[in-house]
Amino acid sequence: MIREKTRNRMDRNFRLYWLPVIIWAILIFALSSFSTFPKAVQPLFSFDKLAHAAEYAVFSFLLSRAFKNSKKNNFKKHFRVLAVICAIVYGISDELHQYFVPTRTPCIIDLVYDGIGAMIGQKFFKG
Repeated sequence: MIREKTRNRMDRNFRLYWLPVIIWAILIFALSSFSTFPKAVQPLFSFDKLAHAAEYAVFSFLLSRAFKNSKKNNFKKHFRVLAVICAIVYGISDELHQYFVPTRTPCIIDLVYDGIGAMIGQKFFKG
């Protein structure tokens, strides 16, 4: 009985906090998998850069929720730092992934905007 309650609580915790993180990560991966027409060098501020910041702000926000509601005290204590680090590492992996997508190229400026977005996402999390 106790084991079943614990399992139900873990399942609920996963569905409520970690499943949105996984879905958002898959969405980021899927969007970066689409080939696009080669573009000229984009300006430092463009819709594309704002989109990078926005998608990683949401990702960081979701990661914060998940880490804050974790059973591990170290995750709870350092949830903001962990969220930003995880989002940036995922951003690095996403830029590497784009290297293998036809007509896409990795871009360090995109990674910078991913990191800025990850930090902005923390401003919206009231934890």
